[in-house]
Parts: sequence; C-alpha cells; structure tokens
Amino acid sequence: MKDEYDMIVIIIGGVLIGINYIVLRKFGIVPVTIMCFSCVKLVWNWLVATARLDAKLVWNWLVAKLSVDTASLLVEKEKVNWSKKHDLLPKAKRDFQVEQFKNFRKQLRMCYYDVEIDGHKFQQHFVTDGTWQIEFDDGKGVIIHKSPMFDEVTTDEFVLTPEVMSRVHKICGGNNYSLVLRNSEHLCRYIRSGAWISFQMARNTPLRAIFENHMSADQRKLINTMPNDLIFEEEPSDEPIYNEVGDYHVQFCQSKEILTDADNDAFNILFLGPTGSGKSTLINHLYNQDVVKAVGSASSVTRSMTYTQGEVVWTEPGKWKKSDKVNIIDSVGFCDTELPPKQVHHMIKNSVKMNMTYIDKVVITCSGRIEEPHYKAIKKFMKWLTYEDHKHNFVFIWNKCDTLSDQEKAEGLVDMSSILGTDLNMQFIAPSGYGRLDKSIKLNHCLGFAPGAPFEEVEKNLESLKNAVFIRDVTNKRIPVNSESC
Repeated sequence: MKDEYDMIVIIIGGVLIGINYIVLRKFGIVPVTIMCFSCVKLVWNWLVATARLDAKLVWNWLVAKLSVDTASLLVEKEKVNWSKKHDLLPKAKRDFQVEQFKNFRKQLRMCYYDVEIDGHKFQQHFVTDGTWQIEFDDGKGVIIHKSPMFDEVTTDEFVLTPEVMSRVHKICGGNNYSLVLRNSEHLCRYIRSGAWISFQMARNTPLRAIFENHMSADQRKLINTMPNDLIFEEEPSDEPIYNEVGDYHVQFCQSKEILTDADNDAFNILFLGPTGSGKSTLINHLYNQDVVKAVGSASSVTRSMTYTQGEVVWTEPGKWKKSDKVNIIDSVGFCDTELPPKQVHHMIKNSVKMNMTYIDKVVITCSGRIEEPHYKAIKKFMKWLTYEDHKHNFVFIWNKCDTLSDQEKAEGLVDMSSILGTDLNMQFIAPSGYGRLDKSIKLNHCLGFAPGAPFEEVEKNLESLKNAVFIRDVTNKRIPVNSESC
C-alpha cells in the first residue's frame, strides 16, 4: 500500500512541478500553486517518495543479484553430485551403524528442522526415537547420533518393524548425498515407507525450481527415483513358471530405473491398481519368470515404479516369425497402508510423465471388494489417461478369482464395470499377423493364478491375459503422455 501511495505522490507532484516550470519560463512569474504551503509539502513528499522507491529498487536488485550468485554456487555444487552414479555407496560404516541402530526404541518419529544454505531454505529430516537420531548429512553421509535436537517438527510416527529394520540395514554407511536426488527427506521417507521421495523436490516447488533448468532430461528423470543399489539387490529368477508355455511370453531382457527416448519406440504397458491386487504376479506370468517382487499384503511391495524390458515373439511354425519390444511398468499400489494417496498419485504421474511419451496399453487390476478409495483412485487415472478417447487401450482385470464359480466371476465383472463406469463389452478383432485372425479380443477379464497351480488350470487364463495385453488394435492410436494431458 505504501508503494502505491508513493507512486501517486510522484505522479501528482511531477505534473504540478512541470506546470510551474512551463509557466515560469513563458510568463516569468511563479504561479500561486508553488507558493502555497501545501504545494511545497507536496514537492517535498515527491522527493521523499522518489528517493524511497529508488532505494527499494536498488535493494531489490542487490538481493536478486546475490540470490542468483548463491543459487549458481549451489547449482555448481549439485552438478558434481549429478555426475555421480545414482547410488548410496560406499558403505564402509554399514556394520558399525547397524550396531548403533540397535539402540533405537520401537516407537519412532520422522521430524525435520529448517536450515539455510547460501540464502536458500530447506528442511533437514531425521528419524528419532526421542534419544537417538539417524539422518543424511551433506559431507558426512548417513550418521547416527544422540545429539539433542531443538525446534524440530514431527511429521509422522511409526513403529520399528522388521521391514523398517531391513531398510535401515540397506542405507547404513551410505554417503553419496545430493540435495536434489538423494537428500535427508528421501532417506527418512524410505526408512518409514520404502518410497524414495522428497516433497521438497516435487514439481513447482521453490527448491526444485533452483535446479531443474540446469539438469539434463535424463537427470530430471532421476528426481524421486530409487537409487540403483536399493533396487537391484536380487537378480530375477531364470526359472520358468511353466515349462509348457513355449515361446508365447515376454523374453526378459533387463530392468531399468528410467527409460530413454529410444525406449519409447517399444510397446509400452502400464499396470495400475490397488495394493494387493496382484499386478506384480500378472507381470511375472507375462514373462513366465519372477522378474518383480510379488507378495500379497496390505502394504505395497512395489514402492517405486519398476520398469522392465523384454521381447515378445509371435510365430506360426514353418510360416513366419516376428517380435515386438515391450516395456512393462509395475506401479506403486493405490491405498497403501503406509503411503498417503496423494503421495502415490504424485509418484506414478511424475514417473510416467518423465519417462514415457506414449502408452500403448493400460492394465487396471482389481481384486476382491472394490472399495471407495480404490475406484476413486482408478477413475482419476482413467481421466488423466483419457479413457473415453482410448477405450481399446485399456484392459480391466478382476484378479484372484481362481476359487470363484463361473456365476460369481460374471457377477464380479458386471460389478467392476458398473463401479468404474467402463464398457463391459469392449473388444476388437485381432489383426492378421498374430495367428488370431478373426478372433475377438476381449478387454475385460476375471482371472486367477493360484500359486503352484498346474498349467492345465491356468492355460486359458494365461492366453486371455496375453492376448488382451499384447495384441494391439491397429485402428487405435497410442495414448500420448505430455504436460497438457497430465
């Protein structure tokens, strides 16, 4: 309000001084306005206001200049961190810190305190039991100590479970800190829930804005992405789930933390669904081997987006053979007991936007009773991925139905379609070249793959799953993924 008043004073005062100057030059007299006390005061106010605004402009310029310089120093320091491998290594102090962590009591809190570096504020997070703390420090790496903390803010409370302890073992001794890619919040949220995410580095946040324009496209994809040494600790099993499957499955090539532009030429398949609905199990059956973890529980095994690559081969013995490269993406489960819904939604959308230009198939998986939080989350993603314009690109699976009767399966499909607002009769005719000429490909299925079930019991389900996921409707377009649609 003060600035607006100063501006009005400057404008009015300038006009009056100009009028007096013109009259004085032309007639040689001083108008009465300049002689009155109020006008003298106005001239004085004009000078004061002008000086005040000039001083403010100079101050703002200096602050902006200093901010740019300190931001540049921070960016240059981070560029060194971005050039390193996306790992927490080395872990020379792991065994010592694991022993230290045994001092922690069962009840834990995730907290933060505000810090400032080169004029830029951010939150330093740590996990504590009230006496001991574990945090990730720039320069020191992962540290465990019992120094007193002051003015901390508690963001979450949780219990030291065997799963939490297992995650602590994995991060102990790590020292490859990066404010953008591997900061204290990433580490603490990983300990708490298994998700490598920092809300401070979400889109459109002040901290991210400092760095984002200085990062390459591949470096930006690593933001809120799990470090390599926390992902690839177990090699996929080479043992086939069913020897009888033959060649009709995805031949596994590799797992990746991010996709490159070249990968988008492949057939991209995105799996979405609530925690415990069996997404990972279905993916393993598409590969006919265990390539992603699959454990039915109330908390999601998949705590980061898992990108796997392979090749599906189509053959007709003695006549022809062709193959398609595929990317299969296993997403974080909706309604996880440990991850907030908004956090899950952000993780999935951000990862897809950063890694994919097009999606060819969206496989939405449900099981059991579809609760309100489940269908609300599913509908949000259906809207985001423009279901109404790409119905042939969506596959809906009501999973874990191996113990249900045919009537119960049919009723379950009807219920799922009604709840999600989908077309239960959506299908298309398979084009030639897939060995399925004039065969209708249905996009709504009740499936079930009981562990250890003989091949004869799952053969039809396997074929339905593969046909719905792999065979494309050549008349339909790919789903574009861009900032406008997201």
